[in-house]
Amino acid sequence: MGGIFSLAGAGLLILAGQHFSRRRTFIRSSSVVPGIVVAVREERDGMEAQSFRYPRVRFRTAAGRDITVESSMAFGGTWRIGEAVSVRYRLDHPEIAEFDNFAALWGPTLLFALLALAFVGVGAGLLFGFIPV
Repeated sequence: MGGIFSLAGAGLLILAGQHFSRRRTFIRSSSVVPGIVVAVREERDGMEAQSFRYPRVRFRTAAGRDITVESSMAFGGTWRIGEAVSVRYRLDHPEIAEFDNFAALWGPTLLFALLALAFVGVGAGLLFGFIPV
């Protein structure tokens, strides 16, 4: 059982490394501009009556092109139409954009890394007898 946890942790660590590398490349090849929230799509989880909000943001590229994108990451809290936000977009593909904040840029990387550490820790604990089976 410890081996399975350790392998799963190693896989998650590889995913974290790949995501980190992609994010670093994205940040190096992107520009930050002001944007404005133009809509908010809300989804409800029927089982727990939780709501997830996906803000849609419009921004103007350095070339003067108007782009509207919806966040691929659900955010809690309240979003108001007309709210100003910072947007980071790829210079060669401005449709590829994210909010310029820590959670949007690094949240998934941290999640994979923390899960990897947890799985490797449990796997090592099982393998070395620190956690009884």
